[in-house]
Amino acid sequence: TMATSAFAADSITRKSGPRLAGTITGTTRTELTIKPSVGEAVAVPANDIAAIDWDDASADLKLGISDENGGRLDSALERVRKSKAETQTSNDALKKEFDFVEARILARMAKADPAKVDEALAQLDKVRKACSDHFRYFDALQLLGEVQMVKGDNAAARQTFEGLSQAPWNDVKLAGQVALGRIQMAERNADEAVRSFDAAIASAGNSPGEQARKYDAMLGKARALSAQSKHEEALAVLDEVTGKAPATETALQAEAYVLQGNSLQALNRNKEAVLAYLHVDLLFPRETAFHAESLYHLARLWKTVQSPERGLDAEAKLTAAYPNSDWAKKLSGGSAP
Repeated sequence: TMATSAFAADSITRKSGPRLAGTITGTTRTELTIKPSVGEAVAVPANDIAAIDWDDASADLKLGISDENGGRLDSALERVRKSKAETQTSNDALKKEFDFVEARILARMAKADPAKVDEALAQLDKVRKACSDHFRYFDALQLLGEVQMVKGDNAAARQTFEGLSQAPWNDVKLAGQVALGRIQMAERNADEAVRSFDAAIASAGNSPGEQARKYDAMLGKARALSAQSKHEEALAVLDEVTGKAPATETALQAEAYVLQGNSLQALNRNKEAVLAYLHVDLLFPRETAFHAESLYHLARLWKTVQSPERGLDAEAKLTAAYPNSDWAKKLSGGSAP
């Protein structure tokens, strides 16, 4: 049972300003409304929400999200489902939040475990249908498109990402544009992808959200340049991302170091490549897809720089942490992702 006190309240942590406490009273696909104990209700734009503490939810929701943020995804899923089962609430926004958080965890699992893709897609599709009037709607679209790409269904992903252009905020529209470039890359169309990424870079404003999407587009561009064997150009773009993007943007940073390692390897700069992949292993292991990829490369590269025992360590870590990943299969002689 929940301990209810006179001070019990929902709270919203915003990206742009101080935390708000009160009672969450309503939601649309673009905002969440909270009524403080004193004063007028405040509408918080969906893209300004960093975290929410729901008073009705049992403690396992918060613990589960903490596990998710730490990359402990199995435990996260278990805790969120436990909280969903034991939480008694009449708040529809919270009921849908449970479904969304569960879907988000499954999506993160799917990126490093193909066996989870269909379950993640089913849950995300359920959320997309149920949350058309919920503040997580655009987040759900982004995740659904990403998992559709993991499955290789680029046509479905393109349609999903087009929905992001309906958002009222430039950072979410930019996310759609960056996603289009990634689909063009998946379709082996690097020239077109570079144009999409350049357009996103050029139209990004100065808000933190738009800047993060600009760095996303720069990563996409580096990937495209690398596919065109323009590795020096790619490295110049990646240096800017690792140097300027906030350290808190862990997915951006992890992907940048992986791409750095890939281009350095292509230039036979193996020692530097090892250092790039090590950044991911040491600093960003919770970014599961990029962590698995880094460990794969480390398992092979340590041998070339005369540290075979460290290569075996990386191999053991990959097979223990990500046994179903494409990278573990590739290392044991399967096909490449």
